[in-house]
Amino acid sequence: MVERMKAETSAAETNTSETNQFYAERNSIFVYPVEFVVRALMGNYPELRLNKADFRGSRILDLGYGDGRNMPLLSNLGFDVSGVEISDEINRLAQLRLEQLGVRAQLKTGRSTSIPFDDGYFGYVLACHSCYYIDEGTTFDTVLDEVERVLAPRGVFICSVPMHDTYILESAEKLDDGYYRITDDPYGYRKGTIFRAFKTRDEVIGAFAGRFDEIVVGFCDDDFFGVHQKVWTIVCKKKS
Repeated sequence: MVERMKAETSAAETNTSETNQFYAERNSIFVYPVEFVVRALMGNYPELRLNKADFRGSRILDLGYGDGRNMPLLSNLGFDVSGVEISDEINRLAQLRLEQLGVRAQLKTGRSTSIPFDDGYFGYVLACHSCYYIDEGTTFDTVLDEVERVLAPRGVFICSVPMHDTYILESAEKLDDGYYRITDDPYGYRKGTIFRAFKTRDEVIGAFAGRFDEIVVGFCDDDFFGVHQKVWTIVCKKKS
């Protein structure tokens, strides 16, 4: 499986320029947070028990933050915000936007499999539509290992992962063990990349259970005018 991914996922590394262009073209000052992030951090639900009083002053990593749309919310909630993205150019664009919004954030270049922060540095890690991108020679477990490393004991991991039948996987090449190679991306910058997707709630829990507990899983099933997005949403805590 890994050898096949080495041959087929080099496109994930070479797509950086396309990703830079994607974010440069949509470089609006005002961007807005993703709904599941708002719900996870601000909502009140029977199965979700985050202590919101702990947010203020806690360090949070926005991993694979994209255009930084969640960072103003994180800042408003009192977090000490950091972010990691795959290129200096994405960081530069985001830093300019955040400065205009009066948001302070420490932005670094890295990947989900190589996070440029010390062990146990963060109380929270947020990976909004990002942690399931799989680099050459790695697996989803590699990503979870790295997230676990930078989280403090009992630190909180909030993330999303795709369902197996979400829109971008409709024509994707199915690989082994829940991995898919993207062949058609309506947004034009992810072709050739590898995603890890999940069919069932139990499969999601099984992937996280070795490193995390208090695992709560929800899902979003939204059809936005021809883009039918289906994702699992997860909140969990690093084991002691």
